[in-house]
Amino acid sequence: MKEWPVVGHRWALQQLHHAIATGEVPHALLITGPESVGKHTLARQLVAAMLCRADPGERPCGHCLSCRKLVSGNHPDYMEVVSGDRTAHLRIEQIREVERFLSLTPNESSCKIALIGDFERATTGAANALLKTLEEPPAYAHLILLATDAEVLLPTIVSRTQQLVLRPLSTQEVESALTSTWGVEGERAGHLARLSGGRIGWAVRATADPEAATPMETAVEVLVSILYEDLPSRFARAQDLARDSAMLAETLEAWLTFWRDVLLQQTGNVEALVNLEQLELLASLGKAVDVTTTLRVLTELEEAQEAVLANANAQLLVENLLLELPSLAS
Repeated sequence: MKEWPVVGHRWALQQLHHAIATGEVPHALLITGPESVGKHTLARQLVAAMLCRADPGERPCGHCLSCRKLVSGNHPDYMEVVSGDRTAHLRIEQIREVERFLSLTPNESSCKIALIGDFERATTGAANALLKTLEEPPAYAHLILLATDAEVLLPTIVSRTQQLVLRPLSTQEVESALTSTWGVEGERAGHLARLSGGRIGWAVRATADPEAATPMETAVEVLVSILYEDLPSRFARAQDLARDSAMLAETLEAWLTFWRDVLLQQTGNVEALVNLEQLELLASLGKAVDVTTTLRVLTELEEAQEAVLANANAQLLVENLLLELPSLAS
């Protein structure tokens, strides 16, 4: 089968290649994984292969009329719902549009495909509205859902889909792709690969934006400051952090990466560190807290990430989290 321009996720590619070759693509597919890990890129390649008019082994060819229409955004048998607003909810009206689209027979292809991104942002009403289509899909209809984590979706949605779980790529995979495909020089490629946390999409965007890494670096600086603050100062800080849920998600990711580095420092695995620029601080913090505390903080951060995805009260979430962080104030 023709190789798709997707970095990593080889096992997922093999499954999808087999599904295309055998004509057994599931009617409802749920692709989950961290933000910017490659879910949308993989899904678009699958859509292109399903709509392409070339032989199965050559899909997507990129040259046929169907491929050209898909690239231009004018394919009549494909609909995509992806919000550009990282804080907006997926509404029931948008799901109704998807249902209407899939209820009509294909115009040019043997199937119709709808892709819905960021499905974790769906309201309960919107998610429930999709159930009928999932339970009784037309024979020609295919629905692809993208979400960060199946755990934050309704179980009735997850149980009616076939799931592909995408994991973060290795630092080596990201660095190699940045160098070979995007022409990023070695040292910068390594730096971005480490900061990406295995999220190839973030790394690629960062190659074109010199300031892309600044929010993550700032988040680490904020974290270090908090460790030396008293409780009133932490509560004041919580108000600022809770204002922007999208930025809060990025902050939590940066904090999680930092505390993983603390654990690596404590266990002697320094070759895997991400924040190499913070070696002195990591060593100091690794001595100031014990491994049990580090593991507890990591657990708290992971639970906070899940709570953000589940649209929990951001103010309360951050306040509780900051209370759990150890204090280094003398």
